[in-house]
Amino acid sequence: MDKKKNNRGITAFQETHRAEAYENISFTIILVQPEHSGNIGAVARVMENFNFKNLVIFNPIENVDKILSYETQGFAMHGKNILFNAKIVDVKNPENHISEFKQFIKKFDYIIATTARGKTSSNIRRLAIFAEDINLPVSKGSLNIAILFGKESRGLTNEEIGLADILLRIPTSRDYSALNLSHACGIILYEIFKKINVLNIGRGVSPVLIADKEDRSILLRIIEEIIEKLKIRSHKKENVFFAFRNIFGRSLLSKKELSLILGVFSKINKLLREMNLYQKK
Repeated sequence: MDKKKNNRGITAFQETHRAEAYENISFTIILVQPEHSGNIGAVARVMENFNFKNLVIFNPIENVDKILSYETQGFAMHGKNILFNAKIVDVKNPENHISEFKQFIKKFDYIIATTARGKTSSNIRRLAIFAEDINLPVSKGSLNIAILFGKESRGLTNEEIGLADILLRIPTSRDYSALNLSHACGIILYEIFKKINVLNIGRGVSPVLIADKEDRSILLRIIEEIIEKLKIRSHKKENVFFAFRNIFGRSLLSKKELSLILGVFSKINKLLREMNLYQKK
């Protein structure tokens, strides 16, 4: 294999990073009336996992002091900065919750709501798609997207969901569909993270470089030579070759793995060549 090409690949390698098409999008996670501080801390932690930084805690049922407590920080782990920088919106009069919520989310260009329900078409407001099927908007200008999560005991209300542009749900067991708030948040953010980022295997100075078609073709040429030397029956030769080609084509081989396999097949080929020369003598 070409060492210069391999070194160029290492130099040019980029770890997982935001795709160019989504560079102008910013996301804000909004927890609507969360009831338990531990879940709030765990949400901050999972946001850090998937590089979402903006958190809003809207009209929490949990006490504000408890939200910022040392115990909650323990749930947040490395997401403590997200927790400390979270915007907490307190609605003094419960009757004003929905009107103030409507006013607050006007600042966002696109609103995604989430639900544990939405499995049937009986409630038209809760017709939802799976998170993996969402098509995120692309914009040349800045685009602010809000992702809404409801309270643990009942989720978002129909009125809150009615303010969203799209509704997402997570497929779960029919016997027990309720997900913990932080778990649901983690799954949704994971699916969005995959869509907005270019995902590459490996990190640091020794990234995992995937073998390309040209690399695999070197191995296949050697396999073709081996098949020829083994004097496999003519009607089977092509099928044997295609069996190897299909196997290596389906496999996501790294350059290192391919190099090791290539070394083995090269030695087999060399041994067969030497045996043929010896027999001719």
